[in-house]
Amino acid sequence: MIRVQSVSGRLTRRFVLTTAISAAAALLAACGGSDAPRGSVLSNSVIATVPKAAIDGAMAAASLSPLTRPAVCDVVIREIVYPTPGPKGGLFDVSAALLVPTNCTGSVPSPMPLVAYNRGTEVKKSRAMASATDEETGVLMGLLAAQGYAVVATDYLGYNKSNHSYHPYLHADSQASTTVDSIRAARGAMSALGLSTSGRLLLTGYSQGGHASLATLKAIQADTSLGLTVTAAGPMSGPYSLTNSFVTGLAFLPTGTGGSSIFTPLLVSAYQKVYGNLYSSVSDFYKAPYATGIEDLLPGPLSFTELYTNGKLPVNLGDLVTTGAITSLGDANSAIRKALAANDLVTGWAPAVPLMLCGGSGDPVVLYSANTQAAMTAFGGASAARVEVDVNAAMNAAGIPSFSESYHGSALPFCLAAVRDGLFANVLAPN
Repeated sequence: MIRVQSVSGRLTRRFVLTTAISAAAALLAACGGSDAPRGSVLSNSVIATVPKAAIDGAMAAASLSPLTRPAVCDVVIREIVYPTPGPKGGLFDVSAALLVPTNCTGSVPSPMPLVAYNRGTEVKKSRAMASATDEETGVLMGLLAAQGYAVVATDYLGYNKSNHSYHPYLHADSQASTTVDSIRAARGAMSALGLSTSGRLLLTGYSQGGHASLATLKAIQADTSLGLTVTAAGPMSGPYSLTNSFVTGLAFLPTGTGGSSIFTPLLVSAYQKVYGNLYSSVSDFYKAPYATGIEDLLPGPLSFTELYTNGKLPVNLGDLVTTGAITSLGDANSAIRKALAANDLVTGWAPAVPLMLCGGSGDPVVLYSANTQAAMTAFGGASAARVEVDVNAAMNAAGIPSFSESYHGSALPFCLAAVRDGLFANVLAPN
């Protein structure tokens, strides 16, 4: 549930490429249509080529240099579009960023592995990961693509070039299928360009993306017909137990946990459209004046800050949800609790590949104990194959206080560096 306009936080807000970037809008491939198979490449466009010096400069400007190392590759940013199922069936277009290392001059994994990355929560419908100035994409370039990892990062259903009418927020099955098809499309796009990958597939994602990446691992493990094998997974700061997250969050009323007056309608509206039974009338769940139009508010044209300043949503969750909504969240047999439970990822299975769960114990948005620790315990606890990493001490040392407004967004680069160096590098190392 990262509160991003790409990635929020003191460090990453300043990640803007300030040096010259060569860009081209040439369409390299276009095929398929409404009957194209899921995961096929409908379009593959070059958005920009970002040189090593620009990446290093941006990392330094964002105070992220201690978390990475000098870029050894330029990065070509491509935007691919591919079809994937909606939560109720049918195929819909979805866009994604494909970050391809090129002109590498140092030691890199060879042939290159593919990282499937899932981004954090977004409220602006137009946001594209395939952008040279997107802050979250910048972190992926600096910490992964410029070090020799190919990265595919889906925009999800309902964003950017997707023709799906809404975003099924934190709906585990559709997040997983969207990610699976992004992997297929990325491999297809790279193959068409004569670029080879090693076949090693790495999963990671932050906040909402942590939930999505763990859901993807679960789906791939459960369905061998998908034809994918995961090498390792490093979900980060995800709401793996939505039940824990929301029930624990009730204790923080009337304010709610950080950003909950936005996360709640984004999730509840999505689940109402997927399941159709969370409430009979929107006013059963939301107070006036916010109930009017709230089901179609998110994602939309407004940023997090603009949703508050324009009066579309209140800052405090208690000013948004009704007493009936609070009662239903506290009732394990209610429709909303059953929907949350259906999308929990901490029961009924366990990861069968090397796993790292990273987060910060000072996170005021996605509570560490209710999610990272709960998931690790449910999976059988830490072991050689399952590692839990708390980056709180490192963040505090970098001047980011626990439970501060910037904490959740600022944890991304700390966790991604930990996953890269403590998990991905280990599983890719020669035996």
